[in-house]
Amino acid sequence: MSTSFNKSSGDDVYESVSIAVVTAVATHRGADPAELPPLYEWIDPDALDSIFAPTRRGGSRGGRLEFTYDGHAITVDCTDGVAIEIDDSPVARPVVVDSEPGSLTNA
Repeated sequence: MSTSFNKSSGDDVYESVSIAVVTAVATHRGADPAELPPLYEWIDPDALDSIFAPTRRGGSRGGRLEFTYDGHAITVDCTDGVAIEIDDSPVARPVVVDSEPGSLTNA
């Protein structure tokens, strides 16, 4: 199961793609996200969030981005929703992108 960024389930957590990546890697390692090095040492978190943010009219964006973060191959795919993979393994934590930049909200 991949991480979903569609606003549907009441159990979803709203957050940015950059936070979702760090959280997913921390979960993958069994670590606290604060123990990981800053994402910006590998990729600009604001640019990452912008690439996958909803359009101004609320539509979804399409595309795929692959990069390395602290020794892990990260794939963010926005084909049908947004999915995150770490080292070719889909992430199972449901997450949705909040349309308000910098705003994290539990659904």
